[in-house]
Amino acid sequence: MRLALNFPRIDPTRGGAETYIVDLCRSLVRAGHQVDLYAESWKEGSLPPEVCCIAVTAPGHSRRQQIWNFAFNSAVALDQAEYDCTVGFINTYAHDVIIPQGGVHAGSLEANSRRFAGPLWRRLYVLGKMLNPRYSIYRAIEHRQYAPDRQARVIAVSNMVRRHLQHFHHVPRERIHVIPNAIDPERVKVSQPGAVRCAFRNLLGLEPADLVGLFVGHNFALKGLRPLLRALGARNRAGARPIHLLVCGGGHAGPFRRLARSLGIAQAVHFLGFHSDIRECYAASDFFVLPTYYDPCSLVVLEALACGLPVITTLQNGAGELITDGRQGYILTAPDAHGELVAALDHMAEDSRRGAMSAAAARLGGEQTFDRHASALIKVFQEVAASKNNHRSHGKLGGTKPHGRSRWRSGSTANRHDQ
Repeated sequence: MRLALNFPRIDPTRGGAETYIVDLCRSLVRAGHQVDLYAESWKEGSLPPEVCCIAVTAPGHSRRQQIWNFAFNSAVALDQAEYDCTVGFINTYAHDVIIPQGGVHAGSLEANSRRFAGPLWRRLYVLGKMLNPRYSIYRAIEHRQYAPDRQARVIAVSNMVRRHLQHFHHVPRERIHVIPNAIDPERVKVSQPGAVRCAFRNLLGLEPADLVGLFVGHNFALKGLRPLLRALGARNRAGARPIHLLVCGGGHAGPFRRLARSLGIAQAVHFLGFHSDIRECYAASDFFVLPTYYDPCSLVVLEALACGLPVITTLQNGAGELITDGRQGYILTAPDAHGELVAALDHMAEDSRRGAMSAAAARLGGEQTFDRHASALIKVFQEVAASKNNHRSHGKLGGTKPHGRSRWRSGSTANRHDQ
């Protein structure tokens, strides 16, 4: 098949979505498909050489304008070409298949507001977000993505995202395909895990017998670091077996360092900042914890499982749907379910129980292969291609066309570059 993928910027060092696009391109090429990527920019060498990169301009005096212009100019560029299937991911709308890696904005906003204790603060948070001009652009693009006349198929990376698509955008169930995220399990493993574990622990001043949990995320507040620190503090005051926590991510650490000091656990919490080789963090840890307020299907959870780390996460993380509670880890009803989080940490401190969960976690993580994920996607793409061919045979136009025109439209749309 001839496929077109559409994503603003490709740089695997920036986050999970970018890594996902690269892995998807690699799997599609390996399966024998022709892949064109429409993007504003891409990191040289990050994509397979068979992928043809097509630059889409996104000029504008504000980020809001740039977001809209990229979406509009992508629609124009795709309308001028013919593909068996076009695929979009975030902040673009003219596609046969949409894979909302970031979930649904309304669902994310609702979940994020639960970080605030009182209903008044929650309403103020939601109102502030809705008044942000950028939010209106996100909503406008989503409205076009899921417009009934487009008939786009939607890949929900979890049942949670499926429910949000139905609730907030009234997407018919028959247009939604639930296909969980996936990873390349081999990419997160090291050849000598024992040596890497010892070396990295020595670097941090940790002993071989220390119990170490790992937290990974750039948005510390959204990913639940505050309730996690409070749970660690409560365990320390109760005299439980100490847990060291590695905090990996480029988020603003200042408020959380102060919270750790006030809870008396500053010596046990190690803020690593952005770490270029996350494999060292996985190898040095005994379990993974991400009490997130919202995550469509966290890739770092899948990576941790593949590395044999039992996982503590929440019902608000679509990746938790793959985990059997008590077998490969623990699923909390909410990030601020303090008692549940303390109990889960206590269970992780039991070596025999954690050892059994580690083996189960490694098996589960090893099953989340990207090739299996891509095979499920390809079936959807083939259905789209067959439908287009059927329309053409009856004299109808295949593909989708952009609706309306933007007052921010730029003159240039796309330029082709062979990667």
